[in-house]
Amino acid sequence: MNAMTTTIASDSYPMTALQVYFREARAELVRAWRTPAFALPTLLMPLAFYCLFGLLFAGSNADTARDLLAGYGILAALGPSLFGFGAGIAADRDNGILALKRVSPLPPGAFLAARLACALVFTLIVLLCLYALAAGAGGVTLPAATWLTLLAIQLTSVLPFCLLGLCIGLSTGSSAAMALTNIAFASLAVLGGLWMPLSLFPTWLQDVAIGLPTYHLDCLALAAVRGHATTGTLVHALATAGFIAAFGGFAWRAWAAATR
Repeated sequence: MNAMTTTIASDSYPMTALQVYFREARAELVRAWRTPAFALPTLLMPLAFYCLFGLLFAGSNADTARDLLAGYGILAALGPSLFGFGAGIAADRDNGILALKRVSPLPPGAFLAARLACALVFTLIVLLCLYALAAGAGGVTLPAATWLTLLAIQLTSVLPFCLLGLCIGLSTGSSAAMALTNIAFASLAVLGGLWMPLSLFPTWLQDVAIGLPTYHLDCLALAAVRGHATTGTLVHALATAGFIAAFGGFAWRAWAAATR
């Protein structure tokens, strides 16, 4: 038997592990898409904010539209990642769905991989719409390599936000998780400089931003769209890697405790 073959079987034939992961991800996407309370805000909010601040207020200033594209792309990843893993997993745990997944013959990572795939797909949809708005209505022109670099950075930002959401979702009940996820979303978005420039904040709040992953991811995206990397860019990349490692460690402990 092929090493990729799993014990899960369909009606008449065994499925490979890849098929199991694909079907679980597809089911998660369908479920998310059929939940307007999740799908509509995560898809529409970044686009609405970019239209308001990046296009309407920026007017014909293509540089402003370009710079704001960096931050709003990170915001596009923040919503589906935090809410999909935070409030979503907490609700599944309270409803018994997580326990059902554990006793089913699914591979252990299929449930989390499906959530991650869902967050990536939703983020990708919003990013492509943002890029179309920026290029078509904002006059933003970037080399193809820059667009791809920006896309890679903004898609990568899904990972730390999913891990943070997983920590919240596994550690609290659904009601508390929703409240904590909303607080985390607003704090990371506002204090990280995604909604408005940090220069508008008091100095002590600007210092708080340094301790947030959104600030460092925004700086990486800004360096990409502006076309110049500095020694500070490496610092932001290392800080982002540190957040991923820290959130991953906390999420691992929370997952181990929840699945005991």
